[in-house]
Formats: sequence, C-alpha cells, structure tokens
Amino acid sequence: MSEVSGGMVVLAFFVGIIVMLLLITIHELGHLVVAKIAKAYVYEFSIGFGPRIFVFKGKETWVSIRAFPLGGYCSIASDKTDPPSDREDVEVPDERKLDYIARWKKMFFILAGPLMNLSVALLLFTSIFAAIGEKRNDMTYFGSTYTQEGIAAKAIMEKENKNQKIDINYIGQDYVIWGWKMTSGSTTIFDNICSVADQDKCNEKINDLDNQKAVDYKKTVYSFINNLPLAKGKDDVKIQFVYKKVDKYSGVALTGYETGIATNPVEFKAGQSVGIAAPNRLYKTTGEAYGAGWGETFKASISILEALGNVFTGKFSNLVGPVGVAKQTATLLQSADQFFIYVATISANLFILNLIFIPPLDGYRLLENFIEMIIRKELPTKYKVVVNTAGAILFLLLFVIITIKDFII
Repeated sequence: MSEVSGGMVVLAFFVGIIVMLLLITIHELGHLVVAKIAKAYVYEFSIGFGPRIFVFKGKETWVSIRAFPLGGYCSIASDKTDPPSDREDVEVPDERKLDYIARWKKMFFILAGPLMNLSVALLLFTSIFAAIGEKRNDMTYFGSTYTQEGIAAKAIMEKENKNQKIDINYIGQDYVIWGWKMTSGSTTIFDNICSVADQDKCNEKINDLDNQKAVDYKKTVYSFINNLPLAKGKDDVKIQFVYKKVDKYSGVALTGYETGIATNPVEFKAGQSVGIAAPNRLYKTTGEAYGAGWGETFKASISILEALGNVFTGKFSNLVGPVGVAKQTATLLQSADQFFIYVATISANLFILNLIFIPPLDGYRLLENFIEMIIRKELPTKYKVVVNTAGAILFLLLFVIITIKDFII
C-alpha cells in the first residue's frame, strides 16, 4: 500500500508540473496569436526554460521545448533586447518590431495572455458544473454529506426507519442537523436545541427550531468542532440530534414533515467524529449550473488577491508554487471533476495574478503602455530597466520562499 501511495505522489508531482506548464503555455500562446495578427516578428515560442531539448524551425518562428518545465516565453523582435543567440543574422524591418507597433495593438497583445487563462477557467468551470449538475464539497451550502456509519447518520436512520420513511442504508444531505445536545450521565455538557422563545438558554445555536430555512454547513460543522472537545475526560457521553428534512435545492423545511428528534441519544467517545462532511451544492437546471460556473470563475480569480494580501502580514500558507501544485494534485487525481476544477482554479488565479500592476507582470506592462498612450511618448528606458529588474527580483524572492515553504510543509 505504501508503494502505491508513493507512486501516486510521484505521479501527482509530474502531473502538477505538467498542469502548470500547460497553463503557462496557453497564456504565452495568447501573446503569440495576437503578435502574429499584429504582424510582429516572433523569433521563438518556448515551452519551458533552459537548454533546448527540441526545436522545430519554422519559416519565421521557432518552437522549442526546453529543459526546465517551469514556464515559457514568446521572444519578439525589439530594439531594446538582443535577438536569440542563433537568430542574430535575421533582418527584421522596424515596422515588425514590438517598439514600432501601435500602442493599442500592444494593449491587446498584453491582454491576450491573461484572457487565455480566463477562457480556460470559464470553459472548465461551466462545462463541469453543467455536466454533473452540482458543485462538490461546498461549505457555503446547507446540509451535510453523511458518513453512513457515523453517529449522526445512525441517529437519523434509527428515527426515520421507525417511521418507515427512508432506506435505512442511506441518509442524504436533505436531512439537515438543526441542533444537538451532549450529556454525561444526567449532566448536560452542551445544548443548542432551542427555539426563539428560549434562545437565552441556548449555547451557540446552529439554528432556531422555529426557523424553516437551513443554515450553511460551515456554521453546522463549527458547532461540533468548537464544542465536541467538552467531552474530554467525561464518562458515559451521549449526543442527541435534532434535524429537519428540507428541499434539496432551497434548504427550506418540507411542509408537513415534523422536526425530527432522535429520541435515543447516541454514545460518543472523546475524539470521535460526528460523521459529516461538506455537502454538494445542487443545481436544478443545466442553465443554472452553467451560470454558477461563471460565478465560480470570478470567486476563484479574486481568491489570489486575498492570498497575496496575506503576504504583507507574513502569511504565505495560501500561496503555492509548482511544487505545492504538484503536492495538492495528489489528493485530486482519483476524482476527474475535482482535478479539473482545481486546474480551472489555478488558471483563474493566473488570470488575475498577471493583471496586477506590479512589474514585470502583464498588468504593469498594460499600465505602462496606457501611460505612454496618454503622454504620447515612451517612458525612459533606464526607468523601465530599473523598475522591471526590481520587480523581477522581488518575484523571484517570493517564488523561492513559496517553493521552500512547499517543500517543508
């Protein structure tokens, strides 16, 4: 078993690296296509960095695969940079150099890369959501996914089976926990089963019994996480659950279905799990699922901004590099939809990351180009070199820190 697990980790590492390489290649492909449309002279389209492993020498543009699969680039003729070492003999007319191309065309050239990443994210999110009709493991949705042998499912199954309402072998997420009570012998340790009338007696309630709308999973699970440790050191600990059956799309309690109270408390041992996990957000129609894909793309895009903001407080935990991506891939390879949603999330992150106004990212290049459009002249070359070099050094330092963190954690 350990050999299989080790093999999976190695496989995931290579898959993760390939995912990053493909997304960056797609990004650079966007630059290439617009550069060609603008009639700029492209020396080389490179997949990876370092020494060449393979090169296809086209009539004008060479396509190469290089040794280190951690990025890529699109080399375009310019007076400000030297041509590749083996292309010095190429005579490029000024009108085909990046320096002389209209600035409005440069704007589309810069935007093309991030927009390719946005397109990949949108395609994956909308296609997957529309195909499976749900978003898996959504903590902002109501209900829970039950472990059928967990104490919560057992309590509900026992109650419902007596009423002959469900198959005893299945508890779905339409059964929503409304509250719970934990006792030790005749002593109540914790109780949040309450109505609006007696809420002053209630501890960190999940939901009022009088309410007909379920709360999200996060509120439910944290009620257990925060309070189950109270059982530590206690004897004869038991838990009683209160639940309601709800409409699986809206979370509203079903009319005519009484609040379920598991009359027989379930035995609980300190450290034991309740047996619930995040639910799946369900969509009624394919159109609704498709629209949710757009929303998820937006959420995934801006999540990178929060992670970058945490860097200023010394928190790097939410940022990962190629190594981190490879390690996280290991937990997703067994589920195709979750794997491709993860790929979509990375692509959405790359879309926003590249639009940040920090050199040498595309966002800064876009800002620089916009300023030059306004002042109708080019910014000093010395200024550009200093600013872009400083930005590149800072990003390289951040990359090194994140990579070290990914190896350690």
